[in-house]
Amino acid sequence: MSAFRISSRVRKTASWLLGAGLLAWLAVSSGIGSILADLSRVGPGLLVILALEFLIDAFDTLGWWYTLPVAQRRGAYCRLFWVRSAGNALNESTPAASVGGEPAKVVLLSGRISTSAATASLLATKVCFSFSTAIFIIVGMSAVWWRLSLPWDISFPLLLGFTLMLIGITTFAVLQLRGIGAGTFRFLKRLRIPDRWLGLIESSSHDIDAHLSDFYRARTGDLIRSVGAHLCALGCSIIETLLLMRLLALGFDPIAAIGIAAFSTLIAFVAFAVPASLGVQEGGKVLIFWALGLPRPAAMAVGIAFRLTSLVKIAVGLAAFVLLQHRLPDLPDPNKG
Repeated sequence: MSAFRISSRVRKTASWLLGAGLLAWLAVSSGIGSILADLSRVGPGLLVILALEFLIDAFDTLGWWYTLPVAQRRGAYCRLFWVRSAGNALNESTPAASVGGEPAKVVLLSGRISTSAATASLLATKVCFSFSTAIFIIVGMSAVWWRLSLPWDISFPLLLGFTLMLIGITTFAVLQLRGIGAGTFRFLKRLRIPDRWLGLIESSSHDIDAHLSDFYRARTGDLIRSVGAHLCALGCSIIETLLLMRLLALGFDPIAAIGIAAFSTLIAFVAFAVPASLGVQEGGKVLIFWALGLPRPAAMAVGIAFRLTSLVKIAVGLAAFVLLQHRLPDLPDPNKG
């Protein structure tokens, strides 16, 4: 086993352990009894949160669907939904910095959607999702900023991380517009990859660039609709937060709900490399609740509620992954007729 693989495995294991340790410390320091009492108040409401989570997935799948070539969309939505669930479950259940499930999505779509179109759509939807996330964060944090009491030594690193991520996403979008195939081909050629492989890579790279150019230059309406679908998904997170606040007897406070949802999205955006955001998301909930003057046990109850729904979604996604590998038949497409 190479030293790189060993060090990579050590980093992954360390990140899981640190996240688990942070989560345990947050639970103990917040008062386990109080957290359990708050979770009992949520009760069956957790099923409503789970239903909203799947509605969010439906909107995000629609955002991906819009990035596919028009000719390959028909009958594809349901397949995309389950493939996305399977890929995201792999991302969340393996410490691979949210990239392990992306190749699986392409493979699971093979035979239904061309490899170049599937790859290009995944690249494009990452950009659409990231820009919609940035819009949501900016609008949401602007709406609640006047009520927050975040110290500068916390807000500045978050602002810096957000800015750097936004620059990175913008650069990624520009590279897609200019064509990523040629640069990738030149890089691989320097690695002395066999010519027969290079020929296949060069051909597929040109196809991917053609799909991306078509999406960004000729289908701007689909680009806008994709961003809009992802924004609808993010808007559902505000409804989830409002419902949880109501169940926890924290009152009806839309501005606070917007701030909590936007801040949680900001934490996930900046800390994307942390596997499943373990401990980090819960810590973000505690921080934003404190900044809004809300009780800490309620913050942990909200964080744990979302963690429980995430575990259910991972289980569903892994089941979909197994079924898709055995040629799960397509379900009726809601976009037909």
